[in-house]
Amino acid sequence: MSAVLQTAGSMAGSGKQACRSFLTREPEQLLESINLRLHDCLQGDDRGCSRLLGAMKHAVVSPGKRVRPLLALLTALDFGRDPRDLLEFACALELVHCASLALDDLPCMDDARLRRGCKSLHLEYDEASATLAAVALLNQAFGMVARAEILPADFRIELITRLSSAVGTAGLVSGQSRDLAERASPLSAESMERINHQKTAVLFELAVVAGGRYAGVTGPDLAGLNRFARQVGLAFQAADDLLDSRAHAARIGVTSGKHSGLDRRKAGSVHALGETALVEQIRQRLAAAEAELDRMQVRGRHLCNYVRALFQRYC
Repeated sequence: MSAVLQTAGSMAGSGKQACRSFLTREPEQLLESINLRLHDCLQGDDRGCSRLLGAMKHAVVSPGKRVRPLLALLTALDFGRDPRDLLEFACALELVHCASLALDDLPCMDDARLRRGCKSLHLEYDEASATLAAVALLNQAFGMVARAEILPADFRIELITRLSSAVGTAGLVSGQSRDLAERASPLSAESMERINHQKTAVLFELAVVAGGRYAGVTGPDLAGLNRFARQVGLAFQAADDLLDSRAHAARIGVTSGKHSGLDRRKAGSVHALGETALVEQIRQRLAAAEAELDRMQVRGRHLCNYVRALFQRYC
């Protein structure tokens, strides 16, 4: 993994083509399956409000990397299970992620104007529609997992329990709340890592652990998968911070919002560490992540190759 981030000057990336160049035919088909299922699950019916449904589609169907669902499916694939059986859960992860982005972009939070190259949801529609769409997406995510009858009932209950924990006070909601409450004051590196873990890494952990659990991974190997995902999630957040600091926001489709200047107070930010140190931190996290996979009897290399591709896209 050490070759993933060569120098700070390479951070422009080569876009979606760089990511796809690492994917064999099967993972590429999984990405297509994810996008098709996300499109289908947002068709709605005559009972729904058309404006609400339009807002939900805007939040989800806009171009995205689908990192979390792909991590889940590729983990199952590498450990010898048919990843298509986890498609409903994988898409539920993406709905949760998109709901969190819609909420994060609101003026009362990050006040972002762009997301994935499009207007933020609250600007395309309005703040009320964005809030309600996020609630609807979260609700639909849990429903998708509950109705995934291809999975054993006890496993669906486990997934729903894990998803609830990842979203709630141990995960996304708590991380965003900490960020809003704490970012006006200087943050220690430990506090910053805790925020980044809850805001980003928890869904990475859930995706990979769910894929592993479905493939029968237990004990030390499952703990290793969790550590792998945590390192990848934290590296992902750090890479995003680095790109944001270089004023690439308009190009990659996300803006920093009114609070971006406060990032300079964060101990883990590029403003505090400097670009070279942050790139080295990302490199170390990716190396630690790959070391976890190397300790396991992983049948395939799709997961490792995808992570490399993902950070080439960022780097």
